[in-house]
Amino acid sequence: MRLRIWVLVGSVVVFGVLVGFFVTRFLNPTPPQITASTTSQTLEGKPVVDFTLTTVGTIGYGPHPEWVSYLPTTYLYVPAGSVVHMTIEQQDSASGLRNPYFSLVRGTIGDQMTVNGKVVQAIDPSLPAHTFTIPDLGVSVPLEGVSGNVTTNVVQFNFVVPDQKGLFRWQCFVPCGAGTLYGNGGPMQTLGYMAGELQVG
Repeated sequence: MRLRIWVLVGSVVVFGVLVGFFVTRFLNPTPPQITASTTSQTLEGKPVVDFTLTTVGTIGYGPHPEWVSYLPTTYLYVPAGSVVHMTIEQQDSASGLRNPYFSLVRGTIGDQMTVNGKVVQAIDPSLPAHTFTIPDLGVSVPLEGVSGNVTTNVVQFNFVVPDQKGLFRWQCFVPCGAGTLYGNGGPMQTLGYMAGELQVG
């Protein structure tokens, strides 16, 4: 009789944990993680991997369809000790910076990027729509906003990730959270929109 009670209690506990897990996953979904594409290239003696992201002025779906966002996701995985070749198709208009420090390219190889094929190390502080910034790695790249007939600015840069595993938070530092205090709320502080995680493994 005692054994039956323990089996019943154990079954109820396991069932409760499973229900709790599925409810939590449903209420707090995590966007899928994308893995960098491997290439046959090397740079500075390290293997090169590729990511391509897009920034848009409104994501158009989900719980906040009007929010600005990186697509397809902000959860990135890259092998340890590699060089990341990042391509960002920037499709949002300029918001401008409050801190001109973020108009400088930092932490990339050569502290430079290309914008539509042109090599630059900084842009006018009034021109960025967003930044791609990983504070713990010292990487920060301003993304020039589109204007006129230009619908996409293609920004490319390379940076090195550590040889050891780690999780690094990255985000935009242009105050692009319209309708929030000083533009720094909403998508600016929400993973999956203007904030993300780079997992190095």
